[in-house]
Amino acid sequence: MKKAVSLLMALMMTASLLAGCGSKEPEEPKVYRVLFIGNSYTHYHDMPTAYFERIAEQAGYEVEVTTIVKGAHTLEKFADPFDTYGSEVAVALDEKNVGRYDYVVLQEQSFRAIGEPASFYDAVRNLTERIRAIGAEPVLYATWGYKEGYSVLQENNLTSEEMTWKMAAAYTAIGEELDIPVAYVGLAFREMYTTLPLADVYANDKSHPSPLGSYLAAMTIFATMFEKDPTALPVEGMVPKQYKAPMDTAAKNAVLNTPEIPAEYRTTSAGVTGK
Repeated sequence: MKKAVSLLMALMMTASLLAGCGSKEPEEPKVYRVLFIGNSYTHYHDMPTAYFERIAEQAGYEVEVTTIVKGAHTLEKFADPFDTYGSEVAVALDEKNVGRYDYVVLQEQSFRAIGEPASFYDAVRNLTERIRAIGAEPVLYATWGYKEGYSVLQENNLTSEEMTWKMAAAYTAIGEELDIPVAYVGLAFREMYTTLPLADVYANDKSHPSPLGSYLAAMTIFATMFEKDPTALPVEGMVPKQYKAPMDTAAKNAVLNTPEIPAEYRTTSAGVTGK
């Protein structure tokens, strides 16, 4: 009799537990909302949605991407609420929008980070304060040196390699000052340019990204944002198969094995301001 009662109680407890499990509401998957602010280096080939969003989804992340982009625009203009596109940024980063975004990707005009570093630093400081005020985190999209033969390199007595390191140094300086992660897309570009030039990451104008370059930018930004190894992600169908492994390796090296900036290029943002 006691055994029968014990068995009945055990069955009732099991049934109760199962009922409880069945009534539990499933957890909603996290949706990451990402805002991209930049110019043609961001919107070429619709990088944020055609590449970044697809990479994220194939990697198992649900993302919603928004962009505020304008060719040749600087972060200084994006930070200005009286500028046409700066006013869009002002609305997006208004204090009423707390929780609207998880990450905001900032991309400076291609040469300004080293041509006018004080203005670059001030704009990043301004935007970072406003981004964090709404509960989001900034990510810096560090772009690349122009391809050899581009006129601006010659005008400034620079090589592509020198410009790449100077860009990385400028983004590193403000990134360290404000504790912002830097997506070193330019270093990934440099690796591809020097090790596999057939996989041309540059457009014909020697400045903008090719479709391969936009993929590499998106992969580097995604891996930086979510601290992932690009070579371990189940991402397919966006670049020719023969280029995928070396491109993902270049992104990995830029993110997880970031090369040390040579001493002659290192700089600091401390005390550097245009105001």
